[in-house]
Amino acid sequence: MSDERRQQISEKAYRLWETEGQPQGRDLDHWVQAEREVGGSTQQNEGEGNRTAARAYNRKAKQFAETGPVERQARKAKADLDGPEGKALREAELVGKSHSHGEDPAVKRSK
Repeated sequence: MSDERRQQISEKAYRLWETEGQPQGRDLDHWVQAEREVGGSTQQNEGEGNRTAARAYNRKAKQFAETGPVERQARKAKADLDGPEGKALREAELVGKSHSHGEDPAVKRSK
């Protein structure tokens, strides 16, 4: 993002914040709305399956994978699983999977 565009978005987000009475904790909402308005998009809410968020996530994931820290992070994750935190990490994974409510058949466990 160019410095000029970042400045435009920042100023727009600030004006939105002021217009709404300077609420706390809404900075990301104001930034995203300002990005939309500065970018000229008229779409107010993409809802579930948000394409803008998906594109941003995919871009960051690809950038992360291409910049090389993937192998280093994988080695660190393996070391963490093999180390003293391993048991707690595996338990946390099981808890997370138990909250899936069967949405992903790959995480279903026989009881």
